[in-house]
Amino acid sequence: MSLSNIATGLTARGHLVHMLAGEDPVVAAFRERGLVSTPVLAGRTSVASASTLARSLRTISADCLVVDRPRDLRLGALASLSYRVALINRYNLSRRTPPRDLLSRLAYRAVRLTIFNSETSARRALAQAGYMRRRPHRVIWNGVGSEFHPNPQAAEEFRARFGLIGQEFILAVGSLTADKRYDFLFDVLTRLGAKAPLLVICGAGPLMEELRKRAAALALDVRFLGLVPAGLLPGAYSAATALVHACEIETFGLSVLEAMACARPILAVDGGAVPEVLGGAGLLTPANDPQEFSVRLRALLASPELRATLGRAARRRAQDFSLDAMQDAYSEAIESI
Repeated sequence: MSLSNIATGLTARGHLVHMLAGEDPVVAAFRERGLVSTPVLAGRTSVASASTLARSLRTISADCLVVDRPRDLRLGALASLSYRVALINRYNLSRRTPPRDLLSRLAYRAVRLTIFNSETSARRALAQAGYMRRRPHRVIWNGVGSEFHPNPQAAEEFRARFGLIGQEFILAVGSLTADKRYDFLFDVLTRLGAKAPLLVICGAGPLMEELRKRAAALALDVRFLGLVPAGLLPGAYSAATALVHACEIETFGLSVLEAMACARPILAVDGGAVPEVLGGAGLLTPANDPQEFSVRLRALLASPELRATLGRAARRRAQDFSLDAMQDAYSEAIESI
């Protein structure tokens, strides 16, 4: 979503944007949004993959390459040795420390600019990685589009599509990976016993089957919806009683912002950039205290007034994250190099 928002903004401002992706679902998702995207087949070695990338960049006459994963950074740096291109690293790693391996440090010599999603992420990464401090950086918040707003009709359509008519549920949105800490949420629900709400999870990832088995073993009411189309997410947020978020090393927390824009109350752990995004418009608990999280969740579920108050505050706070401002900032950053 973030990359497509960036691409859409750059296109509207006169840039030619082309997504090169190694995964077919990413290519398809960009094409569905009317954006140009082609697959890049990875080679068996880094050198082969970098050569493939360089050929692709040369074919489209690219001036600038934006990457957001360590492997892509290394490949981009290698590719730039044979095809000169301005390399921008969009730092978007939900991990406690930046990469410190030799190849990543060497690759960073080719980086012209680092873009962080939040002040929190910038402080943490720059404090731990001296090699990153030697390159210019900017902080550009993610933005949220106007399609994310309280939408009762979209909520009912979402409920009907996924068999949730008449059911209250709490929502979690994010990849099914270890950093999102779904095990923490499962621990929270077990502490609520028979009063535990239905948890609906929108997201896909390598831990899907493991988490399914874990939820079944704990006899929890959890619905895994997989990778929900972006157009259905406003309905998902609008239908949910609250959004719960357990990642403590988030570089931003786009799902949190989207839920805020839909006036949903947020209950999250106090970690990463989520407190920066919330700005006091939600509930935070210590990152490793499932008991306190369960207490707060129980209180939230029991109080429509509290949910309404938090929802209004979240909606007001979300208006500080303009999609236009984000897109302008990325355009300016790319033009600056």
